[in-house]
Amino acid sequence: MPEFVHLHCHTQYSLLDGASDIGAMMDKAAADGQKGVALTDHGNMFGAFKFVAEAQRRNIKPIIGCEFYLVEDRHQKVFSRAKGQQDRRFHQLLLAKNQLGYENLSKLCSLGFIEGLYSKFPRIDKELILKHHEGLIATSCCIGAEIPQAIMHGKVEEAEKLLRWWLDLFGEDFYIELQRHRGLEDIDGLGISQEDINRQLLVFARKYNIKVIATNDSHYVEEDDWLPHDILLCVNTNSLLEEEKRFKFPSSDFYFKSQSEMERLFVELPESLDNTMEIFDKIDTLQLARDVLLPAFPIPPGFKTQDEYLRHLTFEGAKRRYGTITPDIKERLDFELEVIKNSGYPGYFLIVQDFTTTARQMNVSVGPGRGSAAGSAVAYCIGITNVDPIKYDLLFERFLNPERISMPDIDIDFDDVGRQKVIDYVIDKYGQNQVAQIVTYG
Repeated sequence: MPEFVHLHCHTQYSLLDGASDIGAMMDKAAADGQKGVALTDHGNMFGAFKFVAEAQRRNIKPIIGCEFYLVEDRHQKVFSRAKGQQDRRFHQLLLAKNQLGYENLSKLCSLGFIEGLYSKFPRIDKELILKHHEGLIATSCCIGAEIPQAIMHGKVEEAEKLLRWWLDLFGEDFYIELQRHRGLEDIDGLGISQEDINRQLLVFARKYNIKVIATNDSHYVEEDDWLPHDILLCVNTNSLLEEEKRFKFPSSDFYFKSQSEMERLFVELPESLDNTMEIFDKIDTLQLARDVLLPAFPIPPGFKTQDEYLRHLTFEGAKRRYGTITPDIKERLDFELEVIKNSGYPGYFLIVQDFTTTARQMNVSVGPGRGSAAGSAVAYCIGITNVDPIKYDLLFERFLNPERISMPDIDIDFDDVGRQKVIDYVIDKYGQNQVAQIVTYG
């Protein structure tokens, strides 16, 4: 049986479109003996770290990619219906070959949100791809991509011109992608099938000596998962299952298929399976896990270490908070400070203490404390929170457990206007490259 790796996979991080749980997908890949799997979510790389960790746990090579939304001009955000204008978005698959490719993939994703976001779609254009294509592999992608779309609408010469652009830029790292799904025998009522598109793509492949790869547009793990996926699409489009004209996938064929299933699907094109292994061999194994890097908090004169300064602030604050420091209070503070010291996070507490104190000095409203950080007496004493965990018998271990050290997470609420002032302060103090904003996914 020819070996094969999936190079076109959507997970739950393709928001309201993908229904594949990463762990379940990796379990199926491992059971099937697949050596690698690609992550190609729509417009983002939210799942990259989890994907790499789950793959490496099963001795599978993770391939990081993205199926981007490609437009002519990412800056255009106004469209005139009267002039027949619309946001024409095409799908475009890119895979990272190496660390440079991963960095360029990350840049493209970020710029899609920062510069190209329109409605809910992070969009990129060819100007960005020209700037950030090194270390990347490109494919002709699915029927939603610009080359297949041109073929589908009878514009073969235009499709060939588009193909040459990608080939000129990526050379041997450009592949023609073939997919075969049930239900695409008459796409959009145009009288053209996915197989018709494949035939024209194969003509291009022979003419320009471009290698072809077989993929499946995987959106869920098992074929039986089609119904939960269909319900997810209804949530996405605010539709009911019984509506006839709503957006839906044409069949239950968009699942994570086995190597033998893909072999049967492309039995007359075994090279399309072999070429997925060529891409597999081109790709370096990425190591995304990193130690937590914090900016250095400047310690005032008279203190040798961050731990020493944090202890000073804690007990000075305890005097203000409690008046008398009882043996129980001292024992609690000593315990927390020891755990914080051993975990290596005194600097983190000092940083958060600094910008919360500064926020109050700038008359920015600061929340009293949220989440497990409210269980820290140290956080209370140095002014990060305003909830006394000793009075309310809150557990510090829910926040920072000495038996299972992990990065503490202190949630701070600021008023809407003052929030940006605090962000600007942190950037000014530590530098733009030391500050990032993150998204909560759930």
